Amino acid sequence: MGSVIEIGFQLNWKQPVLVGEGDLCDTAILGPRAGLKYLQDSLPLRSGKTYWNAINECSAALRHGRDLDRSRVSFIAAYAECMVKIDGH
Repeated sequence: MGSVIEIGFQLNWKQPVLVGEGDLCDTAILGPRAGLKYLQDSLPLRSGKTYWNAINECSAALRHGRDLDRSRVSFIAAYAECMVKIDGH
């Protein structure tokens, strides 16, 4: 029989990350689960080292309870990089 892999679906960051389109940041990303979903479903650009690092860090936080702050920082970096590329700055 295989082993059971525990997933931390209820893990939340100490502070949410606000995301949105343009100047309107109206969506709160509360933790690595929501961060992973946003990265995979809503982020307009899904490539690059920063993006994949955020995917890996959020996944690791869910699977292993790894450093939540690290997954948050990685999510912010991927989101910020995407916004800079989209805005052309």
